[in-house]
This record gives sequence, structure tokens and C-alpha cells, in this order.
Amino acid sequence: MRLYLEKTKFSGCLFSLILCAGALWGCGAGEIDNFAGIRIETERRLARVEVRIILVDLYGNPLIWNDSILSPGIGANALPVSKFVTQVDLYSYRGNMVNQMVYSGELQNLRWSHAIGSDIRLMSGEIPIRLIKEDPTRDTNVGRITVTIETDKQGPFSDTLQRIRMYY
Repeated sequence: MRLYLEKTKFSGCLFSLILCAGALWGCGAGEIDNFAGIRIETERRLARVEVRIILVDLYGNPLIWNDSILSPGIGANALPVSKFVTQVDLYSYRGNMVNQMVYSGELQNLRWSHAIGSDIRLMSGEIPIRLIKEDPTRDTNVGRITVTIETDKQGPFSDTLQRIRMYY
């Protein structure tokens, strides 16, 4: 009987230990390890302004794809882009100063991507040209963009680029 009680006690401790480990692991679920900010790049295409969001660590270094178990990847560890909320504010210029907001909304067609020839973790999205308001008072084809992203567990993180090409 004594041996049975000791086995039961050991099993209860083991179960408690497994439960605690699972709870700690679950608390981090949905977070990207080392994610501390973003850096954006843009490129004007025929029908859109393409925006690349590079996820960076505390020191500004790009995060590497599949570098940690709680990061976006394939299968159960994937953090879908639907968990991210994006906000984009796009302004035109006049006299080298911000003139008018020509787009405010979210990035369209948001998706995970890789930098060509590297494992840098980034997201890509776009702003269709048809959604960018024409500013008749602008005096240049460039503007300023601010992108903010966040999840329910991390962020908000934002970055601003000056003088991006947005009109032809």
C-alpha cells in the first residue's frame, strides 16, 4: 500500500510539472522571438506601391526565418498574417513638406515572404494605386509613408520613409 501511495504521489508531481511546462510554453504562443521593431522598404510598381516590412530585433538586425520555435514557420508554429493589424498613412509633398494625406488604411494582400537569396524574415503587402487619392496641389511624384503593425501580443511597431515614389 505504501508503494502505491508513493507511486501516486510521484505521478501527481510529474503531471503537475508537465502542466506547468505546458502553461509556460503556451504563454509565449503567438509571439515572435526577438521581435522588437520593423524597417520598411517600398517599390513603385505599375498598379501598386509594394511595401516590404522587415522584422528586426532590439539592435535593428533583421530576424532570420525559422530561427526560433515560436516564430512564423510551417505547420503548428506558423503565425498567420491574419494575426497582424497593419496601418498605413501615405502623404503627398508640396515644397519639400508633407502636404495632404492621400491614403490611410491597411496593407492589401499581406503575406509572409523571404528576401531573395537570404533567410531574412519579412512581410510583403501593397497599396493599390486606385486607392491612392490624387493630390492636385502636389509638386512632386514622391511622398511620405508610415507603416504600423501589431499583434494581440506584440507591438505596435512603426517605421516611416521619406520621399518614396508613389505617383508617375
